[in-house]
Amino acid sequence: MDFFAHLSLIEDPRSSVNRQHDLVDIMFLVMAAVVSGCEGWQEIEDFGTNKLDWLRKYRPFAGAIPTRHSIARIIRGIAIEPLVHALFTWVNARRQAAGQSIIAIDGKTIRGAVNQHGSDNCLHLVTAFDTGEGLVLCQKATQHKGGEIETVRQLIDCLDIKDAIVTMDALHCQKETLQRLTARGADFVVQVKENQPGLLAAIRSQFQPWWEHDGEGLAQHCTQEQGHGRQEERTVFQLTAELPAEQKLAWPGITSLIAVERSRGQKGKVTLDTQYYVSSLAIEPEQAAKAVRQHWHIENKQHWVLDVTYREDLSRIGDREAAEVFALFRRIALNMAQHHPKSISKRRKIKCACWSDDFRMEMFFGVTTDANCSQKV
Repeated sequence: MDFFAHLSLIEDPRSSVNRQHDLVDIMFLVMAAVVSGCEGWQEIEDFGTNKLDWLRKYRPFAGAIPTRHSIARIIRGIAIEPLVHALFTWVNARRQAAGQSIIAIDGKTIRGAVNQHGSDNCLHLVTAFDTGEGLVLCQKATQHKGGEIETVRQLIDCLDIKDAIVTMDALHCQKETLQRLTARGADFVVQVKENQPGLLAAIRSQFQPWWEHDGEGLAQHCTQEQGHGRQEERTVFQLTAELPAEQKLAWPGITSLIAVERSRGQKGKVTLDTQYYVSSLAIEPEQAAKAVRQHWHIENKQHWVLDVTYREDLSRIGDREAAEVFALFRRIALNMAQHHPKSISKRRKIKCACWSDDFRMEMFFGVTTDANCSQKV
């Protein structure tokens, strides 16, 4: 099923009376504009006016490009859940995951999308991110950051995560959340902090005898990195979970415990810290180290890129429904940029999509030509 077939599954919420613009046409217009770097409704209208001939190669666009107000009103009326399902089904059909996927789940607040009620009503989104493929797999909004736990559970229920490793931060070290992951056939690596004091104390207690001997004899994996005037050594220790009976009963899916010891040296000063994780994985410290490390890809390769390249945190779309749809289109645009094989930065890909009709076509429909960013359009 192609891109337009997925969009055609979205129900048009408008009355059929005096309906001037086709819904699929408008969604394609907005998606193409966002892929090309447009950040607001006026820019989308301008893009459509200037690229109408290109748009008509793929869709009828029987009338003129609607005004920015009409575009915003149409997008605001779309039901978000069917749109999320349609677009991410299209994304997943293009995935080419090799080996066991590592899927990071985390939340992000769009700080610029503030409505008339103030900052407490900033749009907060939870996303699942395939850290190997670099693709956003799904998004779900929560009413506020404090509601993220339940939203993550809902996200887990709608993801295809069988045989994947799911990573999450300490907020989601919750019995019900881990049970849902296990029920869905997924493994997990989840950080543990003071929000679960009994579990954290049990983990520290099990590692303590080993620390007295510098971890000698523990399954471990060590890496060293150097850059930006800083040297970092990370050692991942893993052992079979032997929790007290009470903890074992409360956390039945935990198979192994992980400790990550980090030593950072910069300007002659060395800092040490240790973080703890629980996992359903068997003892394989190299795999555990990879899962812990790749969890941060959701920050570095999704959140950071959305803010710096797509300027998401500067978005001033205050209407919550419209902001959520626009955020979805940004994430799909990020996926399309990631999927395009040209070895250039995502920022350059956005510029190429803006300048080159052929490159923009490739972003949607795959590479069939050697599109040149500098070609005359």
